[in-house]
Amino acid sequence: MNPEDMLLEMLNTYSPSGDEGEIAKLIRDYMVDLGFHDPVIDEQLNVISVNGTGKPSVFICGHEDTVPGILPVKREGNLIYGRGAVDAKSSLLALILGAKKALDSGFRGKLLISAASGEESDSKGINKIMEDYHGYDYAIFGEPGGAMNITAGYKGRILLKVDKKTETHHASSSWMETNAIDSLMDLWFSIRSKYGKNKDFNSVTAGITKFTGGEYDNMTPEYASMYIDLRYPKSISENEIVNEIKSDMENILIKNYSYNIENRTEPYISDIKSPIVQSFKEAIKKNGMSPKLIFKSGSGDMNTLGNFWHIPVITYGPGDTRLSHTQNEVIDISDFYKAIDVVSDSLKLLSSDLNND
Repeated sequence: MNPEDMLLEMLNTYSPSGDEGEIAKLIRDYMVDLGFHDPVIDEQLNVISVNGTGKPSVFICGHEDTVPGILPVKREGNLIYGRGAVDAKSSLLALILGAKKALDSGFRGKLLISAASGEESDSKGINKIMEDYHGYDYAIFGEPGGAMNITAGYKGRILLKVDKKTETHHASSSWMETNAIDSLMDLWFSIRSKYGKNKDFNSVTAGITKFTGGEYDNMTPEYASMYIDLRYPKSISENEIVNEIKSDMENILIKNYSYNIENRTEPYISDIKSPIVQSFKEAIKKNGMSPKLIFKSGSGDMNTLGNFWHIPVITYGPGDTRLSHTQNEVIDISDFYKAIDVVSDSLKLLSSDLNND
């Protein structure tokens, strides 16, 4: 099966977070057919194959899950559409095929190739892998960025849930007291005024992702809840951000409220002088492109592993990251093939440089 048909088959295998069973079996079958060593599916539905020994030892990981929402899978000329075309089945497959190409052409070292579950939700996959494996020199994660770009940093994330209770009144007497929804909206407007329009990588950003409240259409609500997704750079601590929002809650919500940090991820910035970054730069040049380091406002498994293992990590993959999680996920096949070659060449360069020292 050629790479394009493999990608189309992967896109036709719907795999939202929590439902990765079918895609895991498909990827294991691909790895078996490609000749990887003993691919296994673990209890968290990660697919893992360890190949070779010695140095350098490189951990390679793409994620097999997607956000929910089925999109039509189709090919139009050089473009392939479907859920996961951008985020991030094309990146996962490019890593797998690039690693295979490197192994077949003389890579000397150790490669752990993995397809992780739960990246779009609770990161259960990468947490399981970190628990079971260790001792790698470098890591490469698969996410869209374009074949010429190396993602060298991600912001951290705080997912904050805020709950508010108030007295209820007849809807015709809403003037009697600010209700729970009003209060949380006032809080959100305050947070948005500080963080909502920030675009710079070195600033805090905020987005409201869920809001619930009210029960009857003729009563003011006594309860409301909202989720705020905050992304922050390495130069700012989680405590600074949370303390500022706590101050807003004290001033705006005043009483009968609570908050909880539902999810947190520390920011991660790679060592841009590390051999893994340099090998990717050289490989991108070798394939006729001008390499560029990019830093993203999102966060991902790169943050989790980089901060836990304390090793140089990059993220790489084809596709326009702006199309991630949208209704228009589309990948250009030429970008996909370039990414395969860059992954292969970078691994060979890394192996050659280390073994020739």
